[in-house]
Amino acid sequence: MLRIVVVIQCFGVGGRYLFSSMETESDVYGWLYFDCHWSESLAQSIDNAGALMTLVAGGLLCLTGWRMTKPMNESPRDEILRRFDRAAAWWVALWMLLNAAAHMMRAAVFAELSLAEHAVRYAAPIALALFSGARDRAPGGTGHVNDSDTGDLFGGHATKVAPKLDVDPGAFSQPRRTRVAIHVLVVAAAFTFAAHGYKAFECYAPFTDLILLSDMQWTDTGCTQTTAEQLLVVIGIADIVVALALLLIRSRLAAFYMVVWGSVTAASRMTAFGFDAWPETLIRIANGGVPLAILIYWMTIRKPVTPTSSS
Repeated sequence: MLRIVVVIQCFGVGGRYLFSSMETESDVYGWLYFDCHWSESLAQSIDNAGALMTLVAGGLLCLTGWRMTKPMNESPRDEILRRFDRAAAWWVALWMLLNAAAHMMRAAVFAELSLAEHAVRYAAPIALALFSGARDRAPGGTGHVNDSDTGDLFGGHATKVAPKLDVDPGAFSQPRRTRVAIHVLVVAAAFTFAAHGYKAFECYAPFTDLILLSDMQWTDTGCTQTTAEQLLVVIGIADIVVALALLLIRSRLAAFYMVVWGSVTAASRMTAFGFDAWPETLIRIANGGVPLAILIYWMTIRKPVTPTSSS
């Protein structure tokens, strides 16, 4: 699931800068050109290269993900595949983080919230990189333990390696890397929703425009700016509450709310600006996709099973 989210996000980045009729340069371009005073051609080339490499990384994650749906072993070829997979995920995380940092340095309003607001965008590939090809060793480093319960969630396949020691398999039902990856996703989702919630509570003007334009395009209820701002206050409070619930009590209901509302907010770019804004929706797919990955993990995780002696 998480791999799908990251791949869609990559296609959104490529679409925004390379294929969309509403082509928009990234904040990296703006920072290099306007703030660092680099030449426009160089800043544009770097921006295009970053978008293209992210698109290529998304394609690579598709291919490696397809290969990982099949049983893998410890052959050099499979190890190289895992390394490429992790490298692609780390690149996506780096580019998303660079864009968030550049936005923080250039934004005029709520700049201090940029890293939190974009957290799910770079946390998703980080979590995927942490898990990709993960093979937790048994004590002493003399054996490996499968992670079949989480392979599907992260878009991979458990490594099939015969254990070399008599160890308790139940002790490894939640490998360390998987737990770390889930913690990263939980913190990122909470930060993103809290940041969005605060901006909504403060009636951030672009959010108001999304409501008004979506109403004009689809529902035509005659929503006024005052009504839209009142809705934003309610939305903001709800977002902050669910962010705290997810982070502090690991609420599945909060995760479900995030899945639904995160998907709605991502789709709002197209409902407000038309189908040509599809890259903006894809880039924000992690708003609902990351909480969905968290929810799936929490609902499908199995408790350790005490091993019985086999005949």
